[in-house]
Amino acid sequence: MKRRDKARIAAAKADPAKFYRYGVPDGMRRAEAEHLWARANELADRFIEGLKAKGELPDLPRQVAKNSDGGIFVPPSDEGKAEGALREAFVLAVGPSTPRVKAQAINIVLTYTKAKPTGKEALLRDRPEDFLNTLIASGD
Repeated sequence: MKRRDKARIAAAKADPAKFYRYGVPDGMRRAEAEHLWARANELADRFIEGLKAKGELPDLPRQVAKNSDGGIFVPPSDEGKAEGALREAFVLAVGPSTPRVKAQAINIVLTYTKAKPTGKEALLRDRPEDFLNTLIASGD
């Protein structure tokens, strides 16, 4: 038993990535999770391209930079940061994550991509004909 534990510790020190479970949900193997994360990244790229095509996100050129410390590249503009954050939220929403994380990510994506519905007070202040016209116009 002691020999087995020492062998496992030595193997973990030699190849830590093999014993690392970051991004692999419980009940799933690494190969399955990597496939699902890759698919989520593809969907996120399509989602961002769709938002750019509609004009909801500015079409900024992709900037690639290498950091001297090996850290994560952060876009210099606020629009680039917003695009990156929205993309990551979408990846979490469609990737293999827990239901709680999915719900939070979907909430973020919907909050920043969809307009809030009109409140009842704004609809009731107008004449009934205006309310009906609004309903008819939204049915298109």
